[in-house]
Amino acid sequence: MTAIAQTRIALLPPDVIHAERLFALIDESRETLRAWLPWVDATLSAEDSRQFLAGVAEGARSGSACASWLIALDGELAGCIDIHGISKLHRSGFLGYWLADRFVGKGVMGEAAAQALDAGFGTLELNRIAILAGVANARSRAVAERLGFVQEGAQREGLHLHGRYHDACQYSMLAGEWRARR
Repeated sequence: MTAIAQTRIALLPPDVIHAERLFALIDESRETLRAWLPWVDATLSAEDSRQFLAGVAEGARSGSACASWLIALDGELAGCIDIHGISKLHRSGFLGYWLADRFVGKGVMGEAAAQALDAGFGTLELNRIAILAGVANARSRAVAERLGFVQEGAQREGLHLHGRYHDACQYSMLAGEWRARR
């Protein structure tokens, strides 16, 4: 997968050379990320990040049901974004994303998500991309809403995090809607 760059925000292909920095980002924002991302507690070392990046890179080479990128702001690693759960049959997938705390509120995620959506509706030829965000996850929901995703409804107890169930909002964007916005 090649790097995608349109502005000061670039989407980089997953590569193990970023493992140390990726782990540092996760570690510095651990409490915030942990609230909505169940994998954070299992990410305890740079080796965990290296294994994640190696697996994602291998998946990209083998045509897995996931397209992943690292988000960089002015060359500095800031977070991750992916389109996962891709169904080639239904031409659909789910957008997932996170940023380290110090990059939040700078417009980074909106631009990174727009680039990922361009790839999803372009290169990946998807027709539908959904976002599933906890009802109480105001920041993630705000990203979906700013991008123009349509809220389809709520999944009662649709997320299981840290031994508790949480209701989740489901949003979607169709290829034609995205093209009309661009």
